[in-house]
Order: sequence, then C-alpha cells, then structure tokens
Amino acid sequence: MIATFKNIAEKARSVFRLEGVEAPVLKPQIELGSGGGLLRRKRIKVAILALLFGVVSAAIELPLPAEDMYRAVRAHLRLRPMPQDIAVVKIDDKTLRAFGGEEPGRISDSKVVDILLESGVRKVIFDRAHADSESHEADAVFAEMLRRHKGKVWLGVSPDVTFGVQHVSDLKPLDQFQQEADLAAMNGLGSPFALSVSFPTYVEVDGRLHRSISATLADYTGRETNFRPDYAFNIETLPTFRYVDILNGQVPVEALRGKSVIISYTYEKSNDFFRLPLQNGYVPGSFFHVMGAHTLKRGAPIDVFWLPAMALAVLAIGAQAFTGSRSRRMLVLVALGLMAAPLLLDEFNINVDIMPALLALLAAGIGFQRINRKYFSDDFDAMTTSALSSEKPDDKRDVYALKIANLAEISEDWSAREVGDFVNTLISYVKGPSEVGDVAFERDILVWLAPRMETDDLDRHADGLALMLKTAISYEWQSSNSTPALGIDTNHDLPVSVRIKKAMQAADEAAARGLRFIINDAAHLEARNNRLELIRVLEQGLRERSISVAYQPKIDLASGRIVGAETLIRWQPDGREYVNPLDLVLAAEAGDRINELTLVVMEAALIEGKQAIALDPRFKLAVNMSAKSLSDTHLLFDIMTMLGRFDFPPENLTLELTETAKLEDDRIAPQIAALKARGICLSIDDFGTGQSNLEYIEKLPSSELKIDRRFVQHMASSDESRAVVRATIEIAHSLGKIVVAEGVEDHATAAALRAMGCDQAQGYLFSRAIIMPELLAMMGGGRNAIYG
Repeated sequence: MIATFKNIAEKARSVFRLEGVEAPVLKPQIELGSGGGLLRRKRIKVAILALLFGVVSAAIELPLPAEDMYRAVRAHLRLRPMPQDIAVVKIDDKTLRAFGGEEPGRISDSKVVDILLESGVRKVIFDRAHADSESHEADAVFAEMLRRHKGKVWLGVSPDVTFGVQHVSDLKPLDQFQQEADLAAMNGLGSPFALSVSFPTYVEVDGRLHRSISATLADYTGRETNFRPDYAFNIETLPTFRYVDILNGQVPVEALRGKSVIISYTYEKSNDFFRLPLQNGYVPGSFFHVMGAHTLKRGAPIDVFWLPAMALAVLAIGAQAFTGSRSRRMLVLVALGLMAAPLLLDEFNINVDIMPALLALLAAGIGFQRINRKYFSDDFDAMTTSALSSEKPDDKRDVYALKIANLAEISEDWSAREVGDFVNTLISYVKGPSEVGDVAFERDILVWLAPRMETDDLDRHADGLALMLKTAISYEWQSSNSTPALGIDTNHDLPVSVRIKKAMQAADEAAARGLRFIINDAAHLEARNNRLELIRVLEQGLRERSISVAYQPKIDLASGRIVGAETLIRWQPDGREYVNPLDLVLAAEAGDRINELTLVVMEAALIEGKQAIALDPRFKLAVNMSAKSLSDTHLLFDIMTMLGRFDFPPENLTLELTETAKLEDDRIAPQIAALKARGICLSIDDFGTGQSNLEYIEKLPSSELKIDRRFVQHMASSDESRAVVRATIEIAHSLGKIVVAEGVEDHATAAALRAMGCDQAQGYLFSRAIIMPELLAMMGGGRNAIYG
C-alpha cells in the first residue's frame, strides 16, 4: 500500500509541478536545521552537566558508600576460604570469665607467648600497645620475655592522627618494651557508614617507619601506600584460638605450628569491632588485619581511582551527544561494562572506582531521555514541535501546520513501519514546494517553518499544497474523511513557540470546519484569543475555586411566598467585569470542563443553601446541569458524595436540565433512576427551546417544568406566546408537574400567569439574582414577595 502511495505522490508532484524530494527516513539521527541544531546544543549541555556532576561527586566522594557496597558485593561473589597460615588468639568473654572479669595481665601474656613460640609459631603480634605500666614485677617479666624472643614478637603502635578538628594522640608501648620488641601499626581508617576500611602499609612514629599489622603478618616489603583489604575471604574459615585455652595447654601443638599469630581483644564489650558487609555483621578489628595480610601477600593493591572509568563515560556520553542517537544502548552497555570490569580486576589486585562514572552516565541518560520525551514523538521517531520552538520572533518565516484527519482510523491496520513510511511521504511533500527545514510531527499534525510569502502568494501556495495532499491521499484510501487541513500563522511579531500553537489551532479549526486551510492573521488571532482567554480564565477560576454564585428567588404565585431559588453564576475574574454566564458555560463545554464547573457551582450552592433550609425546610435549591451530563456516572457519584459531605437533604435539591442535543434513553435511564431513588428532583429548563420539547418530557421524568422567558415576556404582545404558555401549563399539570415561569418582570404578567394556574415564577419583578444573605433577609422578613 505504501509503495503505491509513493508512486501516486510522484504523479501528483508532476501534476502540480512540484520538484521531487527524497523522503527522509525517521531515524534516531536527524538533520541539522532549526530543530537539529537546537537538539545538538541541548545534548551537549546535558553531556557537560552530567560529566561535571560525575567529576564533582568523585571529588567529594559522594558515591563512596555505594562504591564500598558494590565492592563488598563483588567480594561476596568471589568468596573463598581463608588461608590457614595466620591465626587469631582471642581474648574473648570466656577468657575474661577465667580471669574473674579482668583482662589478662602481662605475666599471662608472657606465658602465652612462650607457649606459642615453643609450639612452632613464626611470629606473635599484639593488637594492643602495652602503653601503661601494670606493676614493676609484671612489666619486668614481660620485658624479659620480649628479650628472649627478640625479632619474633611485635607490639601495637598508633601515630598521631588528626581528623578535621579532632586530634588523637599517638599510642606507644613503654620505653622498656620498645627496646626489646618490634612495633606494628594498629591504625586504620573506616569509610562512611562503616562499609569498608583501609590500612597503611607503613606508618611513621617518632621518625621511624613501622610496618602495619597486616604488612607484618604478610612479611610485606613493598611500597608505602594505603590499601583496602580484600573482603573475598570467608571469615568463618579463619583459624582462631582462645587465649585461655592456649594458657591452659588445651590447644594441640600441631594446630599452631608454622602459623603467624595476632593476639587481640574479641570479647563482646570491646570497642574493637567493625562492620563486615554481607558476611558476619560486626567482627573484631584483628580479623580485618588478617584479611589485609592475605591481600598484601599478592602485592599491594593498585588503586587507579575513578579516572579510567570516567574517561570511558566521557567517550560514551560525548558520542551520544554528537551522534544524536535516541537509543540509550551505548550508555547502558558502557555502564554494564564498568560494572563487570571490577570483577576481573579484583582478581589482579587492581581497584577502580566506577560509581562517579555511573552517576555521570545515569545523569546523562536521564537528561537525554528528557530531551527525547520533550522533542520527539512517542509513537514515531520524529521530532515534536518543541524542537522547532523558539521564544524569539521570526519575521522571515511563516509557520505551517498540517493536520492529518482521522490518522488513527486510516492507519489502524498498519504496522509502525508503514505508519512511519506514510508520515515520511507527507514530509517529502511539504518539503517539495518550498525551502523547508526540519518537519516536526505531533499527534496527527505536521509542523514546519518556511520562507515568508506575500498574502496572495501564500493563499495560492496553501491552496495548491492542500489540494495536492488531498488528491494523493483520497486516491489511495478512497475517503474524503482523511482530507488534510492546513493552518498557517503569519503573526511574525510573536515568538515562534506561540505561532506554532496558533498554526496547530488553525489546522484543527480548518479540519473541523471542512476547510483546506486557514491563515491565522491578526483578525483571526484576536477572535481566537478572546475564546481562549475565556477558557484560560475559566480554568483558573476552577482551579482556585473563585467562581461565585447568586440566587434568584422562585415565588409561589398563589401566596407570594419564596419557595426556592435558582443558583446562577456571578463571577468577576480578577475584579474585572462580570463574565456572561452563557459565554462561560459555552467555554466550559468547548474546553470539556462543564462537569467541573457544575461541581464548583453546586459545592458553593449546597454550603450556602443549608442556611435557607434552616429557615424553611420546604425550600428547594435549583442548580443548572447539562442533560448530557446525566450519562456521566462519575459526575453523579460526585454529586451524591457532595450531598453526604455537606449533609444536604437530597429532596431539597432540584437539577435544572437543559440541552440542545438529543439524548439516548439507554444511557440516562439508570442515572435518572438513581437520582429519583435518592429523592433528587429534576426540572426541564428553558422548555420550548432547542431540544427541550415534548420529547424531553417523555425521556426525563421530571417533577418540574420551566417555561422559557422568551414566551413569558411576549405574553402581553403576542397571542401565540400566550397560547404556548397556557398549553404548556395545562400539559404539565396533566402530567403532575409543577410549572415555573421565567423572566417575569411586571405585575400584569404575574397576574396573567396566576390566572392560568402557573405555580411558580421568577424574574426581576420579584428579585434580581442576589447573594445568600440578601435572600435570607427576604425569607426571614416575612414580607410578601409580590406585593411587598
């Protein structure tokens, strides 16, 4: 079908003497024109901001917690048993209980070291400094032990450390111990949220370099650096022995021989516990030293930080920005590659930080996606009108909009590719006759800018283009329903973004009126602006609930008593002139806001109407509603809910129904039944006009009928009007309905209506539309509304 259409397009061009232009393919890439240049600039801006965000986040270590957690996840995936050549001697809770709740002293420490070394242990490291004197005898015994085992025992040491304004002084063994033993640094640095820890390989104390505990356990002699222990060791497989068991000779020599040992506090109340993600929760700090030692045995980890990953992100984001591709596949693939690479690099002790790069890719992806959503159609791979928009005027070009009427209907059996080919062909048409740049597609409308033409030339050009498109499309589908309609805006002093909307509105209007084109000139713009302004003001009023109401009393003609009131709109938006209620209702219907307007008016009326009911329980409040709204179950549900919320008696509410179109019985019957079941009254308003005739009396089982004012006001001068009024009253009474006459303005008319048996009336004779306090004053005053 599409191929046939293209052949017809070529023939149509020859008929209308239009040069052939190759149809553009709707690809992710777009030509550089007014829209293409805009999109490239926006993509480059997004790329720069995304990369800047990534670099800044890396500089302030914003994604460090996520980096640490992903490092822990990778470690968990590589989890392996702990090598058995390093063990921990635990001063645990059982040990404390054996010492009466106290930590073991130096004499016990000396005995444990002797036992360990006699069992074939290679080295013993204390994860504490022995910085305070215990007693002269205990210190002497401990110093003697260190002298006997010189070169095999290490004591903990910690240098001066400053964290911001916090200073931690150094921690060193007693001088007599330092003379006999080597020192090993105990200090480490935890990351935010305690998700990782890092250790130095060497620490300087008093001008001398000392290896860390991890480096000492690993016999490390490499470069000076900070490193993170590899968490890929299963901590449950770490060899551990109780201090008290070794002291009591309950540990076999074979279990200790050949091992390096670290003695540390592991009892429950010790503060030397740190978080080990995804494994055992919180574990003693000495366990991390052991993992650090096994890490250093493979050499000091190489930390390349975030620069390599960010370099890849720069390449991917830059390529995405400059190629203009709508697909985010490249960004996703690079992100997946960055997440996979550390799994391999971890095995080679190479650490790379990827989270800043991932943040940059994520920010770029979100930014590019927002550009795509704003500047490209959801259904077609084509630019939207936003790509052509500008807040500046353009006095050198006219703005065109081509509406493809019933596109959804004629293309319902097509594939997405066929629809795209069809749109491409139309684009080739509009590009043919003149110098057209980018063509945008939105909903069922094509939009483009073309060089400005004089009025006569523009008329001929628009007529020819519309006729050409109609001929081609109608020939293929044999349907005039798909006739294209053009809207052209020539208001060159307006911003292009505004003119695009005006052109689209003109195209919609041309399609609705069956015209080939409409040129949106100054006069046409003024008339439309008035309509749109009213709709805009209405939307603001609905949103702000600023629409007020007034009430015109309904008078019982027999007694002159006020028996009810009709709710009327009285609105001065922003303090300006009153809006004509009829114009307001028509604008609400045109803008599909009539139901919202009905609810706003009803809410105000119900709140105030309860005051009138308090004075007269028989008082009936009338609210106007479109009869077509009876088919809207949501509106009726809202009305029912509102009655309950304000505790308004349903039997005191009358819905005055007006309509100019025929109704479908099967759509309104259930709703009418529901209203009657709740006791709500129905009234046929403006009887005798439009569709409000005898047919309505049959379809709407109302309890009230209102005679239109045009008949009432002509009663004195027209026998026909008087006859209509009389007949209406008789018909309504025969059906058991109350009759209300509208527009009563003099006593003679009121008397004539009373003589005819009319039940109620309203009009300027009795009262104009007044606010509720004035109505309450009239009701409470007890005066006769006719003769008072």
